[in-house]
Amino acid sequence: MKLTYQSRIIASAMLMLLVVALIMAALWFPRTDRTIKVMDLLFVIDITQSMDVKDVEQDGQTISRLTWATEYTKQTLQQLPCGSHVGLAAFSEARSLVLINPVEVCASYNDLTQMLSKINGNMAWALSSEVSKAAFVAIDQAKLMEPSPDVVFITDGHEAPPLHESLYPKYQGKIGDVTGVFVGIGGDKLLPIPKHDIDGTDEGFWQQNDVMHEDVYASLRNESPEVRAAKPRNEHLSSQKKSHLEKLAKMLDFDYVMSPSKSNTVIDALKQKVKTRDQVVNYNWAPWFIGIALFLLILMYFPIRYFRD
Repeated sequence: MKLTYQSRIIASAMLMLLVVALIMAALWFPRTDRTIKVMDLLFVIDITQSMDVKDVEQDGQTISRLTWATEYTKQTLQQLPCGSHVGLAAFSEARSLVLINPVEVCASYNDLTQMLSKINGNMAWALSSEVSKAAFVAIDQAKLMEPSPDVVFITDGHEAPPLHESLYPKYQGKIGDVTGVFVGIGGDKLLPIPKHDIDGTDEGFWQQNDVMHEDVYASLRNESPEVRAAKPRNEHLSSQKKSHLEKLAKMLDFDYVMSPSKSNTVIDALKQKVKTRDQVVNYNWAPWFIGIALFLLILMYFPIRYFRD
């Protein structure tokens, strides 16, 4: 199909008039109030040394679990609707330390991403990794905030020192007031854990004799030397502890998302699990008008040129 010269002029003029009208609409069209569903969330990121294991694939590269966790959190923030509030916390030892109290995600996006870029293993204040207790602390911290956020806990689930099944920690508070999602990170293969001191100095990898391979109360139990000798001694290696995270999620009425590849995976899980609230937002239509105007401009310079040829 070939347009005549006169038809091309008319078509271009009409499109240009429409583009001008859309630009004027973007400048002058009034904002409108809309009611949307928003979430209040506290993201807790594991910064213990097992998170330095590099066993996560991203964009064709193998990166550390912690690098993946901060980048994944950033991508998830981008999927949340404006009006949602997000806080950030880091987990080490048995504590979840709040770094930023929940703030509105769009207005404070730059502050949130700046903090995410600074989260690393050198922030850890102890060498232990008591995931269960840190999750309990995160819930208790969330209960003190207003509005009370739900928790997104990103971890490989590696407890150090290890837990014994008969001495599994129990949450002493009320279940259900704060819920959320455990985001499991890490592969199935046991890999060496990078070692660094409290100042961040690299010391190679943790060795078998550097760590505890059974819980601290093992000496109080009447187990034979043969039974204790038969137990695996691989706590210096790490993988994603899926069964542990599943058990912990069930206890706390959380969901468990295993190694998600897309940011909306966690958003979808949160929509099914956490509480939402109605938020009236003053909606700006300008991006829509500008987007359509740009599309029409592209249409003017490509298809019409094609028809001309």
